[in-house]
Amino acid sequence: MYMRIGKVTNIYPSTGKIKVMYEDERSASLPLSMLTMNNEYSMPAVGEKVVTVHMANGSSKGFVLGTYYGGGTQPKANAGYRKDFGGGAYAACSGDEYILNATSVTIQAENITLECSYGKITVEELMKRLERIEDQLGLPHTID
Repeated sequence: MYMRIGKVTNIYPSTGKIKVMYEDERSASLPLSMLTMNNEYSMPAVGEKVVTVHMANGSSKGFVLGTYYGGGTQPKANAGYRKDFGGGAYAACSGDEYILNATSVTIQAENITLECSYGKITVEELMKRLERIEDQLGLPHTID
């Protein structure tokens, strides 16, 4: 096997494949499968540099291992864990602090419980309390 560095020219999201241009030989790969980490979907952007690995027998088969830091691309965190989702959204953790940063977050679940040092409450209980307060104030319910 041999490794190469190239630049992403095309992304094929439905198949999980990527086409890469190798500037040293001015040649392009066939669409290569993207290596996944625990079946996580995370494709590099067109123009990003990636590391690929190919079979030593001259076959065009290979895989894209992923992006790397360097050449102008630097990490956005220097400790803990950070996962960027695009559009400025990310999840980060450092020690016992977790941050989810996004313009909007939707949580879909049968039951949701919020817990902090103040106490613990389910979203259902929270909604019932809000309805009682609205009833007491003669206000229409804000959520159906």
